Amino acid sequence: MPVQHKYKPHHLVLAIALAVGCAEFSLAQQPGLQVDADAKPTKTRKRTAKPVAPTGHVLEEAAASVSALSVEGTTTLSNASLNVIGLPGNDTQSTAHTVLNTGTVEGESGQVTNNLAFMTPKASYSDTQVAPTRNDVPLETAATSASGPALARSVDTSKTMTANAAINALLASNKATAAIAIEQLTASSNANLVNATLSSVSPVSASMLSAMHQLDNGTGAISNKAPRVATGSENSSRVWLQALGHGGKVENDFDNTLKHSTQGLVLGADWRLDQQWHAGVMGGKSQTQLDARQFDGDLDSWHLGAYAVRQDGPLALRLGATYASHEGSSKRRVAFNGFSDRLKGSYDANTQQAFAEAGFNLGSNNVTIEPFASVGYQRYQREKHTEKGGDAALKVHGQTQDNFSSTFGLRAAKLNTLDNGMRLTPRFSAGWIHIYGELDSETRQQLVKGGKRFDVAGAAFDRDSLSLDAGLDLGLSANHTLGVGVTGEIGTDSRNHGVMGQWRMAF
Repeated sequence: MPVQHKYKPHHLVLAIALAVGCAEFSLAQQPGLQVDADAKPTKTRKRTAKPVAPTGHVLEEAAASVSALSVEGTTTLSNASLNVIGLPGNDTQSTAHTVLNTGTVEGESGQVTNNLAFMTPKASYSDTQVAPTRNDVPLETAATSASGPALARSVDTSKTMTANAAINALLASNKATAAIAIEQLTASSNANLVNATLSSVSPVSASMLSAMHQLDNGTGAISNKAPRVATGSENSSRVWLQALGHGGKVENDFDNTLKHSTQGLVLGADWRLDQQWHAGVMGGKSQTQLDARQFDGDLDSWHLGAYAVRQDGPLALRLGATYASHEGSSKRRVAFNGFSDRLKGSYDANTQQAFAEAGFNLGSNNVTIEPFASVGYQRYQREKHTEKGGDAALKVHGQTQDNFSSTFGLRAAKLNTLDNGMRLTPRFSAGWIHIYGELDSETRQQLVKGGKRFDVAGAAFDRDSLSLDAGLDLGLSANHTLGVGVTGEIGTDSRNHGVMGQWRMAF
């Protein structure tokens, strides 16, 4: 018969006390751990890792590898993203990293790219935006024009940022934009103004020379051998009016061709001094439009001149000089890599030209064949001026350019008398022009806000060029003549062409 036990309440209390005592004894046997029975429990504080930007680590232009970068804290981070500090308007790319071990980041950055030309971005595990640093690449290495390196050297700096927003935008440019930025800041069109201006005033001297060619003093052997392409009698005087239409272009590097187009009127008068000499004066007004990439200009010109002709039989001597005063204005736009500026300039300039020509008529009856030779002088002078605008504005220093030239050629004309009594005279001439002395033209400039002086090279004058002239004169009566002609001058770096209409009245 089984034995039955009866449990009392005090038996249960004794069993619990024995169990607690055994547990305390077991914990006391473990080394390094002590438990204070009277201590109050405290809440556990969780530590958060603080990502810190790695110092001294710089990304290369191609994919870069990032390994064992120290990260503070003991909490394991997963998929910590790499923050590439770049610049606005330029491409950067990165991927995530995984923290494999506590306190370090391991892995590759995964096609982190940098297309900046002069700055180096940094890799950072911090949200703090640290500006990229200036690398060792000189600004002039991005220049593609002849004048670009001079501008680049004048503004190059070891500092990350400057006081000039245009230079800052250049420093922050990528390789594709840097060449465009340098060319726009250089403003090489200013150096081409001398070539374009002298080309625009050449039709004035040509119109004066054309009027002298058509003089006929009616004396000596030439009266029987040369066509009477001018109106008037032996003792006549003349008034003539000529309309000008002229255009051309000056070619420069970096596809920066400067085009010019001129319209104007020239009024002249001449009279006989004696049996051999004629003398005359002229005045004129012209307007020239200038156009290049991101450049527009106007040239308002006034002209004065004087000339004289001596005719001794078949030999003719022609002398002439002109002076022109110019008021110029220009507009430029500079825009690259988020920077934009509109600039305006105004300046005063003047030109002088002088020539002496000798010709000998070999023709007979109504045909003229005249070989000729001439020497000439031309001079251009522009005053200094300062553009109005923002940080890309330039201070343009004064410029002076002068040259001597010679021309050798042949002209021919044939007088035809129509049934109604009018006279039709076709004419043609060709000449070889050679310029002596220095051909290069340079303008000294500097940024108004920061930067040093630098020289900008314009398109050089052509050492040799070919000039052509073809026209047709119609004698309406003994006192009135109309004429029209086309001209052209072809050189290595410049092309000029023009159309001239002339009316002459004798009295």
